Amino acid sequence: MCLRSVFLPLVFSLAALPFATAFSQDTIRRHYEAAEAHKRAGDLAAAETEFIAILAEGYDRLGSIYLAQKAYEKAVTALEAAGLSRPEAPESLINLSIAYFKAGQYEKASEPLRRALARNPNSSDARHLLGKTYFMRGEFAKAADELETAVKIAPRDYDATYTLGLAYLKQGRLAPAKQIYNRMLRELGDRSQLRIVIGRAYRQTVFLAEAIEEFKKAIALDPKSSRAHYYLGLTYLLKDGTSRFNDAAEEFKAVLALNPDDYFANYYLGIIHLKERRLDPAISLLEKASRFRADNPDPYFYLGQAYQALEKHDKAVEALRKSIALTTSVSHNDFQVARAHYQLGQSLLKAGRMEEGEKELKLAAELKKEGLRNEEMKTAAYLNPASLGEQNDKQLQEISAVGVVAEPETPGTADEKAAGELKSGEDYYTKVVASAHNNIGILRAGREDFRGAAEQFALAARWNPQLEEIHFNWGLACYKAELYQQAIPPLETELKIKPASLPAKQLLGTSYFMADDYPKASTLLAEVVSVKTNDAGLYYMLAISLIKQQKREEASQVIQRLAALHGSSPQLHILLGQVYYDQGETAKALEELKAALALDGKTRLAHFYSGLVYINLGKLDEAARAFESELAVNPNDIQAKYHLGFVLLADQQSERGIKLMREIIQLRPDYAEAHYELGKNLLLRGNIKEAVERLETAVKLKPDAAYAHYQLGRAYLAAGRKEEGASQIEISNQLKAKERGQPNQ
Repeated sequence: MCLRSVFLPLVFSLAALPFATAFSQDTIRRHYEAAEAHKRAGDLAAAETEFIAILAEGYDRLGSIYLAQKAYEKAVTALEAAGLSRPEAPESLINLSIAYFKAGQYEKASEPLRRALARNPNSSDARHLLGKTYFMRGEFAKAADELETAVKIAPRDYDATYTLGLAYLKQGRLAPAKQIYNRMLRELGDRSQLRIVIGRAYRQTVFLAEAIEEFKKAIALDPKSSRAHYYLGLTYLLKDGTSRFNDAAEEFKAVLALNPDDYFANYYLGIIHLKERRLDPAISLLEKASRFRADNPDPYFYLGQAYQALEKHDKAVEALRKSIALTTSVSHNDFQVARAHYQLGQSLLKAGRMEEGEKELKLAAELKKEGLRNEEMKTAAYLNPASLGEQNDKQLQEISAVGVVAEPETPGTADEKAAGELKSGEDYYTKVVASAHNNIGILRAGREDFRGAAEQFALAARWNPQLEEIHFNWGLACYKAELYQQAIPPLETELKIKPASLPAKQLLGTSYFMADDYPKASTLLAEVVSVKTNDAGLYYMLAISLIKQQKREEASQVIQRLAALHGSSPQLHILLGQVYYDQGETAKALEELKAALALDGKTRLAHFYSGLVYINLGKLDEAARAFESELAVNPNDIQAKYHLGFVLLADQQSERGIKLMREIIQLRPDYAEAHYELGKNLLLRGNIKEAVERLETAVKLKPDAAYAHYQLGRAYLAAGRKEEGASQIEISNQLKAKERGQPNQ
């Protein structure tokens, strides 16, 4: 069978891009030129080393870009890949930890930091980040230890200093936290913004009196700080509730005087007016808030209450329906949606819409039964931080389940120029990485490491699916590695890109054939045969595919064409042997298969089909020898390996048979028959636990196999699981009855 085996390298251009620094481009260019020189000299191992160095640089840069874009999961992927090439580079280890941290994978964040600290115990960055990691895991004493060390090493790292204060506060250690923050004020200057940051630390750790004092000092330093007024108003409510309504309202009014369009000030002031029954101003403020955050259910919820209090039930119904529709989780704001359904039902009844109202009240009652809500929301519930909707306030960076680490605010990537530069850098380095993987794949294919090549081509396609010929190369490498199932997806993609590609059709059709997908194989191979009329192997696979589909007339026509073109060939005799075997004429089948082997003793499948015939004749020794011979020709033939194992087990050669079945499962975990045979024989040997596992897998993979259910039932009974055993045997009986076409008696 003649297949294209040329792997096409991609020579990438090193265009000057804003994020691709001159230094980085220079490094990549030098490695690429060195790799090409090694290739010309025939030193392929050295060439691969250079391409691996390009991968390390490319992945490291990509990781930094994704961190800047706040694409943390992508950053983790890139930086983990960089670590494969630079496993102990301190900067890479710290960047990987940052990616884990930002992605919320705090357990994973610790390990690279420990490795970095093993190389450099005085790394303030590693100590700092490890402290933050402990903090986010709720281990505040450990966090404080690491952060204290970080601050000793780098006393002007105010981010670490601030977080150390938070760690003290989380442990209830107010005095050392105050000392920390007072030092920051002395060294950085007594500024409004710093007072706000310190006030937030106190508020987030529920030192509310101290928080109030800090926000007041911030306002004294800058009366026009809307954030200071907002935080002060919010903290009044958190600390003293309804008794500080007036004070809180004054702060929210101060925010609105500075910024009339502030969502939170409109929202909270509206709630205060609602609770104090000043309904008209409440409605005005809440309507404004709902316009600013049209996708937030909370303003509509309170707006509905205000309309209901004014007996404007049509408007109340409209607002409450919006609140319910926008609620994506029933637990939002302490199961606020249950109360919304209840109030909606009340307004519908008042509006005379009895059926709709009863339906809403019933739904509210069902939610109560589920434990979501069993009484009307209390007046002060909105004072709860969750009820205040702070989880939606990204600007505030509110506390998480274990705490929040406040960091200096930095410009985001929303700026079009910065975002454009990052995107350009991403595009550049993804192409660099894809090209390096592609070139490594080519090198590995050149030394016939097709599995390794396939892995590299798969990575290249992941990073740059538009890379020329990458899907064909990937599919071809899988095919040559005899990973036929894995070859199918990239070859299908290649055929979508190039529908007329004959090599892709041939490879894909052959892969379908080897994966036992005979309908798809015959469709594609028929197209290829119409063009490549002299390839005996193609006729052979096409005819077999048709025979497997019981399309004997079409198969006969293909066989006749093969005979006319090539006369007596091994493939022709194998096909005739297959036809005779299917017709039950085993003697003639063996005769044809022997004729094939006489022409070419290494013809694939001739020994295999001979083995099948011998099994049919009950000649197990001859069958085993036939399958052994097939494996000598094709060592990775799963079918031959399975049938050899089957014959050995049937012939009481358990040790070797079991070993073969395990090998097959390792290669093909979805091979149901291998799980079944292994499970059945383990049961016979008394290994009940593993027998149950294997037979359960067989039943999952082949749920309609009566024999698998029967053996699983026997295994359950042996394990003392009588009810499950009886159930499986009953299922087996039902399936057998279904096969016979009669009801189970």
